[in-house]
Amino acid sequence: MALEKSFWFVVRMILRLRYRVRVDGLEQLRALEGPVLVLPNHPCYIDPPTVLSHLYRTVKVPLRPLVYSGTYRVPFLLPLMKLVRAFEVPDLSAQSQSAVVQAQQLIDTVVEGIDQGNSFIIYPSGRLQRTNREKIGSNRLVHEVVSRCPSVTVVLVRTRGLWGSLWGCARTGQPPDLTYNVFEALGWLLAGLFFFLPRRNVHLHVEAISREDLPTDSREAFNRKLEEWFNADAPELPIFVRYNYLFGPVKGVYQPPAMTDIETTTIDEKIIGQVNELVASFLKRDLIDNEQVAGTRLEDLGLDSLDRMELALRIEQQFGFQSDDVVETLGGLWSLADGKLAAGSAAKETLAVPKNWASSVTPMVGQNDSGKSPWLLDETVAAAFVQRMIESPEAAATGDPMSGVLSRRRLLVAATLMARRFEKIPHQHVGVMLPASVAADIVFYAMHLAGKTPVMMNWTTGPSGLAHGIEMTAVRQVVTSSRLVDRLGITIEGADYIFLEDVKKSIKKTEAMGLMARTYLRPSSFLRNMPKQNERDPAVFLFTSGSESAPKTVPLTHLNLLTNIHDSLAVLQPDESDSLLGFLPPFHSFGLTGNVLLPQLSGIRSIRYADPTDAPGLVRLIGAYKPSMLFTTPTFLGYILANCSGDEMQSLRKIITGAEACPETTHELCADKAPEAIILEGYGITECSPVVAANRIEKNKHGSIGKPVEHVEAKIVHHETLEQVQDGETGMLLVRGDSIFDGYHSYEGPSPFVEVEDQQWYRTGDLVSADEDGYLQFRGRLKRFLKAGGEMISLPALEKPFQKKFPADENGPHVAVEGIETAAGRMIVLFTTVDISMREASEVLLEAGLRGVMRLDAVERIETIPVLGTGKTDYKSLRLQVEALVEKGMERQSTKPV
Repeated sequence: MALEKSFWFVVRMILRLRYRVRVDGLEQLRALEGPVLVLPNHPCYIDPPTVLSHLYRTVKVPLRPLVYSGTYRVPFLLPLMKLVRAFEVPDLSAQSQSAVVQAQQLIDTVVEGIDQGNSFIIYPSGRLQRTNREKIGSNRLVHEVVSRCPSVTVVLVRTRGLWGSLWGCARTGQPPDLTYNVFEALGWLLAGLFFFLPRRNVHLHVEAISREDLPTDSREAFNRKLEEWFNADAPELPIFVRYNYLFGPVKGVYQPPAMTDIETTTIDEKIIGQVNELVASFLKRDLIDNEQVAGTRLEDLGLDSLDRMELALRIEQQFGFQSDDVVETLGGLWSLADGKLAAGSAAKETLAVPKNWASSVTPMVGQNDSGKSPWLLDETVAAAFVQRMIESPEAAATGDPMSGVLSRRRLLVAATLMARRFEKIPHQHVGVMLPASVAADIVFYAMHLAGKTPVMMNWTTGPSGLAHGIEMTAVRQVVTSSRLVDRLGITIEGADYIFLEDVKKSIKKTEAMGLMARTYLRPSSFLRNMPKQNERDPAVFLFTSGSESAPKTVPLTHLNLLTNIHDSLAVLQPDESDSLLGFLPPFHSFGLTGNVLLPQLSGIRSIRYADPTDAPGLVRLIGAYKPSMLFTTPTFLGYILANCSGDEMQSLRKIITGAEACPETTHELCADKAPEAIILEGYGITECSPVVAANRIEKNKHGSIGKPVEHVEAKIVHHETLEQVQDGETGMLLVRGDSIFDGYHSYEGPSPFVEVEDQQWYRTGDLVSADEDGYLQFRGRLKRFLKAGGEMISLPALEKPFQKKFPADENGPHVAVEGIETAAGRMIVLFTTVDISMREASEVLLEAGLRGVMRLDAVERIETIPVLGTGKTDYKSLRLQVEALVEKGMERQSTKPV
């Protein structure tokens, strides 16, 4: 206590060198008993020490300040923060679930402290004053504390004379750099020989407020009352006081706060409407017309920092786009929902490409004359990985904007260090929940070096889907990042998280240096220390997308995966100078095989990006690292091309797409933005590792899904009789080969295999036809066929004319057709985000030549077409809506009067 008082005395003496402070109202404080809550306005950084150093002798209970984390953590201030027993206020400028929790915990801690007799000083605005008026807006902290603490005495402090100081926002319109200001102030202090500085007049008006004068029933009214008191003599003109009598500036130049310019002309009006409705639901009132503009500040609507963060997180979850920063305006929320706010550092800063990313020029497609092509070095994942890493240890392996680029040597060391920790996990199956990143690559290979089987967890399925996954695979630990979990706010019932941040802390430099030395002295020792793996053993567990039914667990063996990589390399014909951009999540079969396994095991450099929806960030990454190959879905490719405004895509040569048909508009955009690139459409299934068929560089048939790859044998049969269909006819696709899985894990349903001509074939459930060259045309899902009147009705065929008329764009699909068979026959519904009547929809089908049983039963207007984390339309969700419509129809029928 004595040390704290001595500290504030010293601070007061130092401030007297520059400031002439006059205080009135102190006599009110001397008679106060019990805890006190001091609430000042906040014109600049220097006013907290000014207020505290002049009140500490008067208030009987020492004041504990609440200090924003960015200030609290400044290195030279941290010891002082601890000396004055300051409370750290979490940073709410970056969105996270934990920040929301921490803020509420802070309020609880302050309330508890007041109940125990402590006094506090809190700034109601929660930030520096931006203009010549104090703005509190809708901040909740002070209102909640005062409401919950009936015994606390509220003291208001109005500071005047500091607006215009170098410590505030008046000079630039933005908060100044505190560290820079400290050194600037020290410079002027030395220039004035400490005691010869021009002095600034400062006035502190102190007043104890009766609780009866504070409308605690309403946060808005409470904050408005405080604003009226702080701004009683506002607006305050900025006052400039010279820093030196002999030199330096003689007058100040002041700037208003910078306004954020939101371009709204390219934002879908439907999205604007949906966001406005979401904001209205938070406010529990409709937005009036003059509030529905881009520049409307959210705090002016009554949303405080926690409200704004919760709202932004809700928008992220609903629309699938992310941003690191909490937006401040309604237009910012529109941009966030429309995917126009960049999420990652790659989209915000100039990307410096590390020197070890040897950006050699990739030859034109089909011009690989070097004779050096990537290949596999062994028959199991661990062995192939280690051999590749020690084969050319200095070559670039993998990288991302956060971690930089790792050489093969560093990747091997990192994976081995992690493997030593993962070996101690008692269970064989270990969950992995990470986005596309260097960390995901390290963890995946570390699992294999530790003898574990990774189970790739799909967080887009939500808590229930994750719980189902761990139940099916008996997973008890999930390796993830605390940052990801914090952002998602997801817990997995029945499993514990192992955070990479904690694992990293357990690694000592001496251990890492020892392993690094081994890569130079005894690289072959890494091969001898590997766990024994059999090519027929499961190498990974994935889960089906769930677009048609509950997700099933798919074990893929080493043989499955490496065979598929071999076939994919034959299709791609990569050169040693090729490099790959990988952003699909590793829980996606295409993302795992194409972005994690293929590049590292075959020796292709890869750059990773965690957010597939952050198209601006991906465009900048492509422009900086200049990858030549890209594995993607048409949906994500469309996002990227739509955000490319220059020559960023010029390095691309081979773009491999799957999961859905690539729209003609995307082909046209690609021809314009990446003229040297060829789009190779393919077809894959999780159960097939995943590539089944693909177009070839030497013969690329637009609109086809290609022909089966080398080690996949295909047969097209009648879906009921299993008899082979005639050439050119549509039938169900059966496949067999070393890349096809052996069956689902922990599954009691019907076998996915059928026997034809004494051989076991995997039943894909997809309908295709083949042309004279063996190239396949995708005709639809068998499960998306209905039988009515003795005829098969193709739902994809009904959907296709609408997809052509209303093509998917960067906002996702606009139409989908789903149906069910009912006791009365069938119910087929067109779900659409655009206004179209039943009559207009019928005309579209007639123009496409569809009639008779090929018709719709209903048109349902919905806000968005539901999609899965993989980008596919979520037909299972739509089917539930169809069933609900049928039930409603039956209810209406049953209530008709008789």
